[in-house]
Amino acid sequence: MKKLPQILNNFFRAVIITAVFSSPFFFNSCATSRTGSALYPEADYPLTSDTAYSASSDLTLRVPRGWVKAEPGENKTIDLWLIRSDFSATMNLVALNADSIFHSGTVEDSLLFALNFSRQLKINRLGERYKALQEDEFFSFNQKRFGAYEYQGDEGLPVRVVIFTHKGMYFEFSALPTQAVGQGKVDPKELFRVQQSLIATIR
Repeated sequence: MKKLPQILNNFFRAVIITAVFSSPFFFNSCATSRTGSALYPEADYPLTSDTAYSASSDLTLRVPRGWVKAEPGENKTIDLWLIRSDFSATMNLVALNADSIFHSGTVEDSLLFALNFSRQLKINRLGERYKALQEDEFFSFNQKRFGAYEYQGDEGLPVRVVIFTHKGMYFEFSALPTQAVGQGKVDPKELFRVQQSLIATIR
């Protein structure tokens, strides 16, 4: 007889898989993989020599010019946090804690599955307020694959999430204007260019 914790674990895995596959976004998420982003082809924003460190891995990112590192404080889900110096935008790295599901062989493309898993979490939180802004995009830098999606988040502000793997772990790297200060002050294309410049350095 299976122990109760094992039964519950299997149950929650089934719920997560069902939620992702039943999402109307899942079967419309395939896109052609390419080198660099078609939507944001420039990845040349200046980066400083200052380094930000992931809390859960050996992944590091150079801090962009005009940005600062921040401490997540009590928010233990944030792995790495960057804030624009005028507080108008933020970028944060979060580890996706479902590696066993991604590697379970349920789907061929684990990166696509991770992207849909990440998006489903946003849909669950926002409900009818969730609005897709761009088609999903898959591209590569330095032979490393990335997936990205954009949506309208809180207060109608655009959010771009990039999904990738690093040494067996799955991460989402989000860029978004801050709710109070960023409204009307941040050019999303410029913000997402900064985001692209950072992920282009990941090996």
